[in-house]
Amino acid sequence: MGKLLLIGLSLLLTVCNGTQGTSGQESEAQESQQELKAQTGQQMQIKQGIRGQILWEAGNQMPSPDAPPSQPRGIERTVYIYELTNSSQTTSQDGVFHTAIQTKRITQVKTDANGNFAVQLKPGRYSLFTKEEQGLYANLLDGEMNISPVEVREGEVTTVEFLVNYNAFY
Repeated sequence: MGKLLLIGLSLLLTVCNGTQGTSGQESEAQESQQELKAQTGQQMQIKQGIRGQILWEAGNQMPSPDAPPSQPRGIERTVYIYELTNSSQTTSQDGVFHTAIQTKRITQVKTDANGNFAVQLKPGRYSLFTKEEQGLYANLLDGEMNISPVEVREGEVTTVEFLVNYNAFY
């Protein structure tokens, strides 16, 4: 993050002052951009698994003629992927923050700054959680009380939107 800010400031100074940054700063900035592109590219190039976005929504979401509804925005989080987990296999607080999960954690992946993530997985059924201060968060249940279920099929990428909205009011 600091490198990206340095890049922006360096470019701003170059434009405003009509000067060039030192070759060391330019080189470091280019390396940082290439590293970020490589990480994002590797993360998004999967042939089988889950690809998605973590979205944040907070505040008053009630319809109002005075204010347009707010739109959820992508947010940086760590996504934890467990074997399919039933609500009876966790201890939950407020029904959405989970601890003592009794199923096996398969992997975890960090999203980019806009909440995008992708992870290569074997075919199967999984539960998704995000890491929050109060515990692992997930608020969706299917008809069998499975928490945030996602199915991965052979040779397919399943796309998901995961809404983190425990600070929203409806």
